[in-house]
Amino acid sequence: MKRKNIALIMSLLVTSSLCTACTNAAALTGDKIIKQTNGHLTVQGNIETKEIKINSKTSGKIKEIKISEGDSIKGGQVLITIDNSTLQAKQSQTQAQIEAATGQKNAAEAAKQAAQAKLEALKNGARPEELAQLKAQYDLAETTYNRVKALYDQNYVSKADFDNAQTQFEIVKQKYDLAKNGARAEEITAAQAQVSQADSTIQAYDAQIKQAQGGLSEVQTYINDTTIAAPVDGTVTQLNVEVGELVTPGMPLVVLTNTTAPWIECNVKETDLSKVKLNGEVSVKLAAYPNQQFKGKIVRINEKPDFAVKRATNDNGEFDVLSYGVKVELTNMDKPLHPGMTAIVDFGK
Repeated sequence: MKRKNIALIMSLLVTSSLCTACTNAAALTGDKIIKQTNGHLTVQGNIETKEIKINSKTSGKIKEIKISEGDSIKGGQVLITIDNSTLQAKQSQTQAQIEAATGQKNAAEAAKQAAQAKLEALKNGARPEELAQLKAQYDLAETTYNRVKALYDQNYVSKADFDNAQTQFEIVKQKYDLAKNGARAEEITAAQAQVSQADSTIQAYDAQIKQAQGGLSEVQTYINDTTIAAPVDGTVTQLNVEVGELVTPGMPLVVLTNTTAPWIECNVKETDLSKVKLNGEVSVKLAAYPNQQFKGKIVRINEKPDFAVKRATNDNGEFDVLSYGVKVELTNMDKPLHPGMTAIVDFGK
């Protein structure tokens, strides 16, 4: 009975040892195998690509979707359009307000010029040639009036003809007296008030135009935001909306992945960091292309550690072994890649 128990125990121990060996073999990663065979520092990492999330900047209904998931697109290509009919109507209304205010401003400027000219004339008085001309008009009007009056007194002309001659004479007399005697102070003050009033009117229309132009620029910005274009080349990896769907500012619309400049993110233990040189060239193998070898360049070594690879043990002394992030850019890559692909980076000896 004891022999059977001993045999059973031995069998279990053997089985346990085999399972442990299988587990260790399964846990043996590709970089460890390479390190054991050629002595190079090799680290497993993953392909990273630039992911761009495009969000809505305005509100509205999706009018048209010009792309599908998986499409390769170029920078500047239109992806989505949002209905902007309401904004277009607002733009036309604002433009009409600007045009109306501009017309009124032009009229106010013309009125100011006329008032300014009148003010200058009142201040400066009539020139000698103008005074002589007005004197000639006055003499003619006076002569005409006296002749018509004499005829009227003899009943040779009508009362209407006499009144007309008298009115014309008074008008010409007032002009001549004003030119001869100069403007009164109250007339100059009144003319100055007209100029000031015209200035105020112009400034008011300027303010209206400026405000309307600001509103027009704002509306134009909103209209521009209704056309969603790709900022860079890439592949549509996610499309989150459908035609007719109502969107709001900040809502995610499309996710683009730019695979034109892929890189590898990996972690190197501080005990191996001396083998990693900034701007150094490395060799790369990709699981997706097992029979090919690619080149890369070390473009970043993190200043701070990411995590501890090993805690303090008898093997590594009274300290933790830390890990530092390393970024490797692939050079002259002509194969299609996808984020997350496995890569083995050979940093050399």
